[in-house]
Amino acid sequence: MSRQRFVAIAVIAAAVVAAGIWLLWPKSMEDSAAPATAGPYLVKLIGESPKVGTSPVTVEITGNGGQPPTPDSVTFEPVMPQMGHATTPVVAMAQGHGRYRAELDLSMAGQWEITVRIAASGQVHEAVLSVTTNG
Repeated sequence: MSRQRFVAIAVIAAAVVAAGIWLLWPKSMEDSAAPATAGPYLVKLIGESPKVGTSPVTVEITGNGGQPPTPDSVTFEPVMPQMGHATTPVVAMAQGHGRYRAELDLSMAGQWEITVRIAASGQVHEAVLSVTTNG
C-alpha cells in the first residue's frame, strides 16, 4: 500500500471517529433549553436531557436580584404541539435553593414544550421551556 493511500485512509478513519464522538457526546438539559421568564422570575432547566418515558425534570427559579423565590406552588405541564399530545399537570416538589423537581411521563421522542406555572401571592406566572426528548 502506498504512503499516500495509507494517509488518506487514516484521515477518513479519524474523521469518522470524531463525528461519532461528537454525535454521541451527552448533552445537558441546559444546552437544549433556553431560560425563559415568567413575570418577575427566570426559569431554567437543570440536569440531564429528558428521556422518553418517565423522567425527572428539575428547574431552577430565580427572582428579582437573583434570589430564589418562595412560591405557593410550581407545576409542570408538558405538551407536544406537533403531535397533539399533552399530559396532566404535575406539581413539582421544592428541592431547596430555588430548584423544583417532578417526574414527567413523556410518551415519545421529539420536541416538547413544558409550561412551568408559578403561583405566588395570588398571581400566576408561566414560562414555556422547549426540550427535545431522546429515545
